[in-house]
Amino acid sequence: MGDPLEEGAGGFNLAVFGAISASLDRVASMMQDREVRQGRLFDALHQVQIGPQQIPLVAGAGTLVQVENFGPKAGFMWSIRRLTASGFTAGSVTAWKNGTAIAGTIVGGEPLVPFASAGVNTSGRGDVLLDQNDYLTFSATGITGLVQINGAADNFERWLLPDYLG
Repeated sequence: MGDPLEEGAGGFNLAVFGAISASLDRVASMMQDREVRQGRLFDALHQVQIGPQQIPLVAGAGTLVQVENFGPKAGFMWSIRRLTASGFTAGSVTAWKNGTAIAGTIVGGEPLVPFASAGVNTSGRGDVLLDQNDYLTFSATGITGLVQINGAADNFERWLLPDYLG
């Protein structure tokens, strides 16, 4: 009976053991890479709170523009998950993307979420995206009471967008 490590002896040879070892090394490396990536993803994505902020009102109307508080920082994106307008019993509030307040009115920008009454609007992942340099503004008209804005957004590094949407 021959040595089982010799080729052709009816057992495994050193080449097979070498191939198995190399395969296990590749699997271990892939697992380590995945673990590092998962850690990086965890650091790169977290939820941020929007508000609370009140819209300053004059005769039941007002605007809220705080670019630095209502949008992602450079290199990041937001996916708005929840916006709440509360505290009023009459009137309406609109959340805008990139609107500018001129003489108490939002101009330019895109209306995102209209609130015909106090309430909560929820959005799915990626439904309402803000890129770096984008921001939310708010306008209120015909208000009885006050208007408080709250919400939450998924905040993530821009490179993560394909994974986030996937």
